[in-house]
Amino acid sequence: MRKYFGLLLSVFLCCFFTGCSSRADNRTVIWASSPEFAQYIELFNRTHPDNKVILVYKENPADSIPPARDEAVPDIIAGPYLRNDKTWVNFKSLEYLFDRQILSSEDFYSQLIEAGRSQYRQFLLPVSFNLPCVMFSSENRNLVKNNYTFTVDQIREIAAGFNSQNKNGAFTKMGFTPLSYPEFPYLVARLFDVDFRSEKGNIVYNNLRLKEAINYLRDWSESANQSVQIEDDFAYKYLFMPDYRQVSSGRCLFSYTTSDEFFRFMNDENEDIDYRWITKENSIPVEDSMVMMGIYKDAGNIVGATEFITWFLNSENQRAILERKSKANLDTEKFGIAGGFSAVREVNDRILPLYYKKLLSNLPPSQMISVPEKLPAKWDSYKEIVIEPYINDAVHSDVLPEMIPYIKEWEKQVLSN
Repeated sequence: MRKYFGLLLSVFLCCFFTGCSSRADNRTVIWASSPEFAQYIELFNRTHPDNKVILVYKENPADSIPPARDEAVPDIIAGPYLRNDKTWVNFKSLEYLFDRQILSSEDFYSQLIEAGRSQYRQFLLPVSFNLPCVMFSSENRNLVKNNYTFTVDQIREIAAGFNSQNKNGAFTKMGFTPLSYPEFPYLVARLFDVDFRSEKGNIVYNNLRLKEAINYLRDWSESANQSVQIEDDFAYKYLFMPDYRQVSSGRCLFSYTTSDEFFRFMNDENEDIDYRWITKENSIPVEDSMVMMGIYKDAGNIVGATEFITWFLNSENQRAILERKSKANLDTEKFGIAGGFSAVREVNDRILPLYYKKLLSNLPPSQMISVPEKLPAKWDSYKEIVIEPYINDAVHSDVLPEMIPYIKEWEKQVLSN
């Protein structure tokens, strides 16, 4: 761990002292939201003495475009929410990578590579992604008939059968509490094709389907767990523990999580926890924060940027990255590549299971992966302040609230700063 943070500190200091001055032609500047890019850059720089890469950490690279007047112009930008109407124009076309057969589109998941295209040209390349899932104790495997995936209907039905009450009628076990996880009602909305998305600078969605998702969640709590309030009381009383403990303790049958969180903590093949991917109509929705990368339109070192991108997206180089993480005990910090499954299929199929043994029994089916809509740079804050609280409040109320107050609160907290 000390080695990792020492490396990260040295990269940041290098960025600090070079950020406000003109850089040498053989320097490649990367903006990235994933700190683990420091590891990748260190490995790359060892074998590429003529192309030194520098990392500039940006919590939200999409929101930092264009660069400030006094900072170094990036060559590569890597992070979430780069694919929307406002950001496309800041990237160079990458068609030459495929025209010259430097990269092959067949190496990637077709849905992910397509997500980086605009007006029939490739501007962004997929880096990593995560998927939603439920975990459960292996002791309850007899209750779980599906081997790989669950629909929300199946989760609802199986979980209701797990419920248990004492002689006073109070719940001592509750199969699943959908409102205990702020992200889960939002996932249900996505599965109902609410289609939150960015259009011409505005966030739009299907209001009718949002109402259907809210009604579905409300009915779930009332029919399976008696009421929203009883579900809340149970969660307050029993579900203060980590998600995996909720199921290993026997209080719940299922706990909601995502692939990055699950494999970050459940890397030990002997852990008595199993999982299933969450689907609807043979589709597994990719988490909104999928990471992509591209070359900035005003990049000063296109050759260096091209060299790093092609090196990084090579399966054998990603194998070396994972091997180095494992030997340095860095694999518990972030899952996989850049905090998720690699966008390079071979890495997930053949390499990741060597380091994350639980993947051997349940790799995500490639044909079922479904990418999110185009979303704005500030989407994480919008979802956290507007969408998730709105859905939660709507499920708890008999009358649908107006969304405008939530939007105004977001504007107050985010846009006014």
